[in-house]
This record gives sequence, structure tokens and C-alpha cells, in this order.
Amino acid sequence: MARKVKPRAPAEALDDLVVLQPNRTLPIGGRTVTVREIGFFESLSLHDPIAALVADLVEQTEDGSIDLARLHLVCAKQPAATVALLAQACDQPAAWVQALPGAHGDLLLLTFWAVNADFFLQRVLAALELRRVAPAATGPASSPR
Repeated sequence: MARKVKPRAPAEALDDLVVLQPNRTLPIGGRTVTVREIGFFESLSLHDPIAALVADLVEQTEDGSIDLARLHLVCAKQPAATVALLAQACDQPAAWVQALPGAHGDLLLLTFWAVNADFFLQRVLAALELRRVAPAATGPASSPR
């Protein structure tokens, strides 16, 4: 007996596509750029700027939720890391990213976050979990002899 397969709703299929290919192409600063998802091996060469943003994101949240105000605060604290990551993700020179007017810079940052939020949030949540279990992992303090 053949099993009937229920077709997916268009929104579900679109969600799957976004997960598989989250890259976004848009006009910014007089150019058409594609903002890419940071890949694992690429992230290894970007360890320092990623670690800087993640550390500050961890300090700004207790539950892993990052709103726009928190994201802007962290990026303001880490401008070099932010520029390096934005430039890498859209394959443009850092000088071009730095020269963007405010509205274009915001658009690039928000698009970067839309494409790469899962990457960063996984690291933020892992750091929060490690922080939470760290006292229990070390055990009780030893008593003097």
C-alpha cells in the first residue's frame, strides 16, 4: 500500500531553503553584495573577532536572547571585530565597510546578523551553559589539613 506524502506548505519549504542557504544578496553602498554565512573552517581563521563578539554577547544576556539594542552595544564595544566580520561575510574590503553611511551600515549589520545569528547564538548559549555548570564541576572547596 502506497503511503501518501503530504506536500509541504510553501512557508515550510522556504524555511528549509533559508536554513540550507541563508545567504542574502542586496544593494548596499552602491554595490550588490552577498552576505554569507560564516563557515566552520572560515571561523577558525576569524577566531579572535568571533571570540570578542561572543564574550561581549555573553555579558549582555543571561538567557541567550539578543535584541537589536544589545547587538548594537556589543558591536560598538568591538568595532574592529565587527568590521572584520562584516567585511569577511560580504567579501568586501574593511575600508569599504567602514565608509558606509549609517543606514547602509545598519542594513549590512542586520543582514549579517540574520544570516549568522545561529552561528553566534550557539556559541553564546554554550558559554552560558559552561558558566552555569562551572561551580558544580569544580566541586566543593577543600578543607585545610
